[in-house]
Parts: sequence; structure tokens; C-alpha cells
Amino acid sequence: METSTSIDAKQRLSAKLLKAVLMAACVLGISISCVQIFFDARQSSKSIDSEAWQMLSMIREPSIQAAHRMEPTMGEEILFGLMEHQAVHIAAIKIPNEPELAVIKRDLSKSGYRYFSDYLFEPVRIYRIPLYKKEPVHEHYGELFLAIDTAHHGQEFIQRSVIVMVSGIFRAIAMAFLLYLIYSLILTKPLNRLIRNLSQINPDAPGSHKLRIPNGHQNNELGLWVRTGNQLLESIERNLNLRQKAEAQIMRLSQYDYLTRLPNRRTLQKHLQSMINKPGSSDNNIAILCLGLDDFKSLNAHFNFNAAEHTLVKIADRLRNHIGNRGFIGKLGEDQFAIILSKIAQPYTAAETAQALLKQLATPITVNDEKITINGTVGITLFPDDGQQVDNLLQQAEFAMIMAKSRNQNRYQFYIASVDTEIRQRKKLERDLHEALKHHELSLVYQPQIDFKTSRMVGAEALLRWKHPEKGLISPEMFIPMAEDNLEIIPIGDWVLESACQQLHEWHKTEFHDLRIAVNLSAIQLRDKNIVDRIKYLLKKYQIPPQLLEIEVTETSIMEDIELSSEQLNNIKATGITLAMDDFGTGYSSLSYLKQFPFDKLKIDKSFVEGLPGNKENTVIVEAIIQLGRSFGIKVIAEGVENKEQETHLIKSGCTEGQGYFYSKPLADQEFAEFLRNWKNKSASSRKRTFPNEPDVDKH
Repeated sequence: METSTSIDAKQRLSAKLLKAVLMAACVLGISISCVQIFFDARQSSKSIDSEAWQMLSMIREPSIQAAHRMEPTMGEEILFGLMEHQAVHIAAIKIPNEPELAVIKRDLSKSGYRYFSDYLFEPVRIYRIPLYKKEPVHEHYGELFLAIDTAHHGQEFIQRSVIVMVSGIFRAIAMAFLLYLIYSLILTKPLNRLIRNLSQINPDAPGSHKLRIPNGHQNNELGLWVRTGNQLLESIERNLNLRQKAEAQIMRLSQYDYLTRLPNRRTLQKHLQSMINKPGSSDNNIAILCLGLDDFKSLNAHFNFNAAEHTLVKIADRLRNHIGNRGFIGKLGEDQFAIILSKIAQPYTAAETAQALLKQLATPITVNDEKITINGTVGITLFPDDGQQVDNLLQQAEFAMIMAKSRNQNRYQFYIASVDTEIRQRKKLERDLHEALKHHELSLVYQPQIDFKTSRMVGAEALLRWKHPEKGLISPEMFIPMAEDNLEIIPIGDWVLESACQQLHEWHKTEFHDLRIAVNLSAIQLRDKNIVDRIKYLLKKYQIPPQLLEIEVTETSIMEDIELSSEQLNNIKATGITLAMDDFGTGYSSLSYLKQFPFDKLKIDKSFVEGLPGNKENTVIVEAIIQLGRSFGIKVIAEGVENKEQETHLIKSGCTEGQGYFYSKPLADQEFAEFLRNWKNKSASSRKRTFPNEPDVDKH
């Protein structure tokens, strides 16, 4: 460590202090001197004026007599007395309308100070005083004229100013030196001792060396500073070991997941790399299993954060108990685990392990006295067949798990080259989706909705379609989740909402004045705080009666944020539009949502309509939903109606409306208008539907 003796003399604190003090002293001395000179200048100016008026007053009376008698000789004698004053330049007695009675004149001084004095006081100052008598009669005789040369006064002023300036600076410097000496003796000297003492402290053992209090400073601030410094050094050394222990603990925690205490991704990578680097590892097969939990986010939203964490801990314990010493378990992400199995003789061994893991997950987990069933999907990759790089192997296992989950849940899948190709194609499709709206590749089709009681076509659901320039039509089940993941759903959803309102406006201008249109709202759109203003703007822009615009939301979109969804839906409902719950019956707590949210309509999911009336389980569910809607005063519409038997059963059960291929597939705008005309022209009696004898269902 650098000691005080090795510090450059120019860099020492005392040298810097001396410079600062001297500089401040000079500035202070000059400032005070300037103030004194300023006041002296004002006083000198007043002195010139005062002296001139005194001279004029002194000779005024004799000058009046000389002017009255018109005696030039007398006037010159009077004025000649003024020439004793060196500052007098011109003196004269002037008579009105006559030449001067008397005048004397002296050349201006050639003083070397004149340049400065002329600037300060002017070269010549003129003074006049009238000559008159008041008694017995007021009579004016002329004036007394005096011109003063200011050089003499200016010279004296400048000489005084130089003395004031120099003496002021010297006084300030002397005072500065005195203060510096006092400061150095009292503080700087003991401070230098402290600095030398500080330089002897060992940074690795700061408490082993104590600072000494300078003599005479035991009870002042310096003594307090030294005592506090010694306490601080002791505290630093005392906590040094604690910090080292904490760092070791942090290092351990950085290698493990804080919740499940399983090794994290980085530790997994190191472990897998060490297995690959072992001699002869290429002759031993290693299987990497990526286990992903299905619908974990929905579980998190349905219960609470603590319950979800508790579930993860339970799953981690099950994996430990099942795998034991047969493999290495780690956590890859929020809902993903990894299992590394070594010395795999045949790939089917990994498959059997994956199947056993899925079976373990199938056992319900009890959380807060409620049983929860979690399903999972497993992706499997093999070393060295699928690759030899750690990052690639883990990535391939995740890809295999993702693709297995996209096809079906609660299954396992091995990694194959086509999986990587499929993932890359999916990524390219996501990039193409970003440009789809700009390139006008998106369009809307409309599927009719039929009122069972009147056989009238009362509305249409707007459905989004994407025609890829190379791949043709892309399934909404593929690109809608993509759009929700990368937030493309926001501009796309706005476009769908406005396009549907614009099309409804066009139909209303023709003969379809009371047609209603239904538009799906995604979870991300539902969280948008501007969605209500957007809906109001479109209703006004396209002159749409609010009750003819129907907004559909799913249970899963509501579950992501119950409080915000409730607020948003109530604000949307306040605009007067119709609210429908889509895919009713597929969520967790449909009944509780009916109590909380202002829905006007329930939409039975097509998975429940399928198989009616032969499928008893679906029949019971559909009839229960219809009865539930009747109890809450909410209309019920069934989607996925594909045949006459399904329609008949729905009508007998009390369903309000229907939608499906039995009536029409989704149609483009012009085809839909033509279909609507044909439907309207058909005889009402040939399409008449009848309800049981019961009152109409009112809106909620």
C-alpha cells in the first residue's frame, strides 16, 4: 500500500491546502480592495464637486461688485486668486450680451495618470453660478464660470488605489499564512500520523492493527473518528468470515433451485458434460429426459401461488423417490424437469422410465385439502446418437417434449431429426405471422347462428383465417396460440374487431338490419385497458346498435386475472353489447363465474355436442348447462351442430340457438350474404322449430 512518504509533494494534502488558502486569500484581498477603491472613487468625485462649489462661493460676492461696476481689473484680481488651486483650468466672469468681463486660463495637466483619471472623472468638469442682487431690486449681472481639471484629483485617487490594493492583498496573504500554520499544527500534523498508521493496516486482517489516537486529541472529533475507525476495522474482520461463509452458501444456492432444492440448468449442464468427458463415454448410451407439466399455468391461476409451489415440491419429491440413484434429476424451468440416465443398454429403457414417471404424476396431489391431478409430457434424446454437445442435447430433449405436447398430452416422444426441422418451420411461421397482417394474408369468414324457436338466422360468428402464400390455409389452432405467445394477437385482434364491425355495417345498410355478429376476445385483449374505449369507438364509427355486437371470452382467459377480468367485463357490458362465455364447461369453476360476471349467453363447447343424443355423458352435461342457463336467466347457444338428431335433442332440451356445419360451414362475406338471402327466402314453415311449452329466456 502507498505510504504518505511516497506521495508526491505536489499531491500532498498540505500542499493542496496551501494553494487553496493562498488563492482564496488573493481573491478575497482583491475583492475587498476593489470595494474600498469603488467607495474612494465615489468620495473623490464628490470631493471635486465640493471643492469647486467652495471656490465659487468664496469669490461670488466680490465678483458681483466687479460685474456691477464693470471693472475688468477688479475681476481679474478676484479670479487670479483662484489660480493658487492647481485644479483650476478656466475661471471667468461673464456679462450678458457682452464679452467676458475677466477670464484666466491654464493648460490641462499632462499627468501620466490622465488616461485612467479621464475615464473615471471626465477630463474637465464645468461649474456655473449666477451673479445677482436681491435688494433693493432684483438685478442680474451675469455668471461666474469655473472649469476644473480632474487630473490632479485623479492622480491622487489612483495612487491611493494602488496602495489600497497592494496592502489588501498583503494583509489577506498574511492572514492566510497564519490560518494555514494554525491548521497545520492543530490538524494536518496529527492527520498525517493517522495516514501513516492507516498504511500499515493489512486488508486481509484489518482488525489486527489498531489506529493510535494522536496526543491531545482523545476527547475531540479526531479522537472520536479514530475510535470509530477501530470499531469499524474490528467489525470488518468479524464479518469477513461470515461473508466467506455466505458466499459459499450463495454458491451452493446458485447451483440448485431454491424451491425444490434440485440442481438447476447450469448444474445439469456441468454434470452432463462431466459424464460425456469420462473416458469411454462414447461407448455408453446416456438418455436425457425432459419432463414438462401440462396446464401448469392454469393450475397456478386457478389456485394460488403457494399452492402451485407446494405442488412443484411434491412432484420433485416423487421424482427423487422414483429415480433414486439410477439417475441425476434437475430443474430446467418453471414447470420442466430433467432426468439424466447413464449406461442405457437400449432406448426402450428410457421409454419405460418415461412411462413410469408419467404414471407417478397421475397420482393426485393433495393441496389445501383439495386433490389435484397433474399430467406431464416427456421428451427423450440420446447420447451419442442424437448429438455430443451438452446444450444441443438439452435443447433437443425440450424440443421433443414441446412437439409431444403439441400432438397430445400425457405422452413421451423421442427426439428425431424431423423434430428439429418442425421446430425451425414453426419459428419461420411465427416470423411470417408478424408480416401476415401487413401483407393482407388474414381474412374473416362467418358462420351462421340460428334461433331454434323462430328458425331465423339471427347472427354470425366472425372467424379468423390465414392464407399463407406458400403453405396455403393455416389452421387457427396453430397460429392463434403463436399470436398470443408473441403478442401479435393485439394488432390482429384489433383488426378482427374492426373488420367484423365494418362488415356488419355493410350488411345493415342492405336488407339485414337486425343481424348480430359475434367476435372472440383473447385473454391478452381482455387485459388491455383501452379495449372498452376501442369498442365504444367502433360502435360509434360504424353506427352499430350495441346489442348487435357480441363479445365472446373463454373461461381460461378469465382465470388468468380474475379481478381485472371482472372489472373489464363489467366495463364492456356497460356499453350495452352482448357478452358470451365461449367453450363453457371446459374450465374449472364455471358456476362461480356465472355469479361474478355479467354474461348474457353461454356457448356449449362442441366437444359436448358431439355424439348427441347417443353419448349419455355428453347428454347429461349439455342438459345440465342448458338448465344452468335457464336458472340464471341466460341464453344458451350450442356450437358444433352437425346433424338433425343433435338439433332435435338440443331443441327438446331447451337450447336457444345453434351453430355448426348442419346449417353452413364458415363463409366469406359475399357468400354469407347470399346464404342469408336464400335462408330468408325459404318458407318459415319448412324450417319451423318448436320449443317445449315454457316461457322465453330473458337476458341477464
